Amino acid sequence: MTTRTIPTLSTVERLLDEVQEWASHVGRICGKMARQSRGSEAYLAHLVDLNVELNWLEEKAKHAGLAIEEFLDSLPEDEV
Repeated sequence: MTTRTIPTLSTVERLLDEVQEWASHVGRICGKMARQSRGSEAYLAHLVDLNVELNWLEEKAKHAGLAIEEFLDSLPEDEV
């Protein structure tokens, strides 16, 4: 039987930093796409990259959200 470790606030903050970093990756790709002709080969290549980064961002955001929930659930009722 495994036990789950409750994330610390430091861990939650680190996970949020990762989410923010990945969101900036998405922003950079969107910026590159904006400089390309819509539907061009380069635009479509960036669209593929964007899809990959969005999938990573989604997973990181889910992980961070679960960590936040676990952290908040671990606090005494009067601290929330």
